[in-house]
Amino acid sequence: MKVLAVDIGNTLVKTGLFDDDILQETSQFLRSSDAAPNGLNEYLTKSQINKIVVCSVLETNTNRMEMFKLYAKTFLINHQSKLPFTNTYKTPQTLGMDRVAGIAGALHFFSNTHCLVIDAGTCITYDFVSKEGIYQGGSISPGLHMRLKAMHEFTGKLPLLTYQEIEDWIGKDTQTSMLTGAIWGMVNEINGFIARYNEAFGELKVIITGGDAPKFVKHLKNNVFAEPNLLLFGLNKILKINV
Repeated sequence: MKVLAVDIGNTLVKTGLFDDDILQETSQFLRSSDAAPNGLNEYLTKSQINKIVVCSVLETNTNRMEMFKLYAKTFLINHQSKLPFTNTYKTPQTLGMDRVAGIAGALHFFSNTHCLVIDAGTCITYDFVSKEGIYQGGSISPGLHMRLKAMHEFTGKLPLLTYQEIEDWIGKDTQTSMLTGAIWGMVNEINGFIARYNEAFGELKVIITGGDAPKFVKHLKNNVFAEPNLLLFGLNKILKINV
């Protein structure tokens, strides 16, 4: 059976095609306000999909969901969906479904162990699930590009920068000072959260995903499991227990 997992983010729509639970291929499309991002209709037509599972960080686009239903039985995950973990979040209706998919993805790869899921995207999120399969919550902070943009927009003179690789952690001019502040600030934040969770819970597995994850993995003190398709594996796992 072919399943298409669809992760609708702030900028991109990412898809993963599973055949009998094996991830065969991934694709990504620029998100648009239309029902179908450019190229997605053609992809759906040629892929001969049996089921589609969707999560979105945005308000659900009804037209887009109706478009998916033209190609296969479609399941949109929400706070009422069955999950492969116990959710103790006080406001489950406000918990982002991307975070839910990331937690489920961690449980696809690791069981009976504490897991800290770090998703470095538009925002950086931290989510902790215990070895007993109990999701206990986490944290949200600004992502890399959000930090750079904020420094420009909330000051009078600081420029708008985009990411570039820098090795020195001490800035030598305004541009490198901003970059070191944003990049090494995030590195120290991530390492600090990992250390805090280690101190509180002991041995745990750290899983990192998201578009900016490759920029930070080499700077992390702990051995981490990097999986760019974590959310897609999580969506496929959630679908299996709901359909």
